[in-house]
Amino acid sequence: MDSLDHMLTDPLELGPCGDGHGTRIMEDCLLGGTRVSLPEDLLEDPEIFFDVVSLSTWREVLSDSQREHLQRFLPHFPEDSIEQQSQLILALFSGENFRFGNPLHIAQKLFRDTDSAESGFMQ
Repeated sequence: MDSLDHMLTDPLELGPCGDGHGTRIMEDCLLGGTRVSLPEDLLEDPEIFFDVVSLSTWREVLSDSQREHLQRFLPHFPEDSIEQQSQLILALFSGENFRFGNPLHIAQKLFRDTDSAESGFMQ
């Protein structure tokens, strides 16, 4: 099993929120060909999104194996690849612009602006 599969398939524990009965409004999304249900608030509220998708989550919540798995998707560099990847991660979570903006900011905007009622899924 992929090291992140459980994060995408295990049910979330629902607390007091949403309609007051512990239910949340969920949105179905396609992420890399995998269908997942994510809380609507996570997708639409930038403050919540960036509280979850953050450097502190990277450092304090994800396990070493989860971080290693995700680092496989980063560019590999001919020299000091681990150090270069660490700098890239810091730049990503600090909001620095890459060629056409910050990928996390772009993703959050796409989630927020996608008319999910019309399309049914976000890609």
